[in-house]
Amino acid sequence: MARGNKIISVTSYNGDEYDQFQENITRVRYIKYFKGTRPQFKERESTGIFIGAFLSFFIGVLAAPYLLSIGSHFSNRTILGFAMLMAASTVFLTIWGIGKFKEERQRVYRPVPDEEFDRYLDFDIKGLINRARIVVTEATPVLKSGEDSIEEADPIVLYSPEEYSSNVNLPLLVKRGDDGFIRASNLYVMILFPTEKAMYINITYFNLCNGQAKFDRIYACPYENVSDIFYKKRKYEQVSQAGEVVLKRVKSFLITAKVGDTRTVGVDVVDFNLIDEYGGKFNEAPAQEAVKILREKAGLEQQKLPAGDE
Repeated sequence: MARGNKIISVTSYNGDEYDQFQENITRVRYIKYFKGTRPQFKERESTGIFIGAFLSFFIGVLAAPYLLSIGSHFSNRTILGFAMLMAASTVFLTIWGIGKFKEERQRVYRPVPDEEFDRYLDFDIKGLINRARIVVTEATPVLKSGEDSIEEADPIVLYSPEEYSSNVNLPLLVKRGDDGFIRASNLYVMILFPTEKAMYINITYFNLCNGQAKFDRIYACPYENVSDIFYKKRKYEQVSQAGEVVLKRVKSFLITAKVGDTRTVGVDVVDFNLIDEYGGKFNEAPAQEAVKILREKAGLEQQKLPAGDE
């Protein structure tokens, strides 16, 4: 969201808890979680090997001519053998160093732990909730007039990996964590505020690497207009950023309405395409709990999940 013409991070909505220095660290740490970090030059194994190769070459170049020039008691054959040994060492260490350097370029060093990532995400989600309360209230007449309020409503937050980014230079990054859960850098986020009268929803695209949320959509749905709330597997086609048609295989949380321009609103909680590619799993508990809570508020029977979907 923009205040004036300035694009700001969602965590700035956390008021006194927001710190610009920590904000900068957070965005860098997110990137390092997905891409890993690289050690400094002096910390690399290959650096020590290259230094050894340089010393072998340096000693061979200086020592052999020096011994020959001073008429050393070593024979010329011995000095030549020493020079050849140092040359062989230089070649061996150089080849070894190049191989080690290539290996290090592919290796992930000092990765950001899952727990640290989740701690940053929790703070971001808190900012998204605070931000959503503002944008939903401002866009909804019944809330703006005070006829209903979302201030005391317990928010429900669901999200999924989203290939489309508000910044084309920040593509989707995905990683399977050590705990087995799949995490992504770009999220499609649904924040839902259930009051006694209705559900008020903010859907936005959120990029963790720059902290910005954009392209908000706002929905207000009185419970009497709700026809169904469910969580199920489904398939649909989507055009990727590369212009390719992709068959999406997902498990979605969906709300359908009896009236209105938008009859279905939801979020894909599980992406089976990403599971096939990265392994791992998604956290389905929030979606399952949301179905129970909202169906009860809307006066609907509890959903009976197909076998294997519990």
